[in-house]
Amino acid sequence: MNTLVVHPKGHFRLPHVSRCALALPPRVPVQADARRIPVAGLCATFPLIAGRARTRRSATAESRNQALQFELLKHGITFEDLDRPPHDPLLYPAVRCCKAFVCPSNKHALEVACRPGRAVQVANDVARLVRDAQKASAEWTERKEAQKNIQDTERITFKPLTPPLILVLDCIRSTRNVGSLLRSCALVGASVVFCGITPAPPMPAVLKSAGEAAALVPSSFAVSGKDAVLRLQREGFQVWALETTSHAKELETTEFPDGPLALVLGHESYGVSASALKACDEHVCITTVGIKNSLNVAVAGSIALFEVAEQRSQ
Repeated sequence: MNTLVVHPKGHFRLPHVSRCALALPPRVPVQADARRIPVAGLCATFPLIAGRARTRRSATAESRNQALQFELLKHGITFEDLDRPPHDPLLYPAVRCCKAFVCPSNKHALEVACRPGRAVQVANDVARLVRDAQKASAEWTERKEAQKNIQDTERITFKPLTPPLILVLDCIRSTRNVGSLLRSCALVGASVVFCGITPAPPMPAVLKSAGEAAALVPSSFAVSGKDAVLRLQREGFQVWALETTSHAKELETTEFPDGPLALVLGHESYGVSASALKACDEHVCITTVGIKNSLNVAVAGSIALFEVAEQRSQ
């Protein structure tokens, strides 16, 4: 008669019998405490238990979600106010605070989120962050008005490039890169479209790196890079992506269109999003001859801006 044999490493088997013939599930380590078995491991062998574990976990997240919404309503705040597109970059800290409570990233964060009264504390923190955002927004409005008065007094005006040139920032991550690109746009006379997660004025880090250019450069917002591309195309713009692809033209030898033009720049690590890339009219890239095959996005964007400006000045 076959008996269950447990090995020192914690595996079990039936001796002298093929596992395939018995159609047994994959080997699972025998644990002294079943609660230590990861949910992923339970899914293959004990799907019913795994399903219950997922249900309990989801129910806990749902309860935290409802508790936080209830507490936020006491402050006159809803999730829709925080996360309504196009997203206000000043509200990102408040959104992150909510998400960290509802969907903790690790075991310790989950333990903290499940403490009694934690929803009240998080709601108070979110309300404070929203007040800070409103204060920063008011200060930004005053700063833009002051900058406009200075321009009127000293007769300093933003001179847009003709035909118009727009830089589309598709989910760029770094505030320093955005600030550098705003400075380049101010020098050339280009406008900016901020897309997705791209930080934008009046975020303090962007203002610090962009300086006066943050208030000078005309800007707008789009939910995604693809939405920005399609909108600009409807307005009569040729939209070109600055990205290394199989059919990208060399920037140095390319003739840019005489009409309105938009250049799309993408994420520092992943580049222009696939949907935006597919919607663009052309792809261009900067030729490299050294060891590296790519440039920093702020450097690449500035090179492209001045290349267009130089062609149009001739």
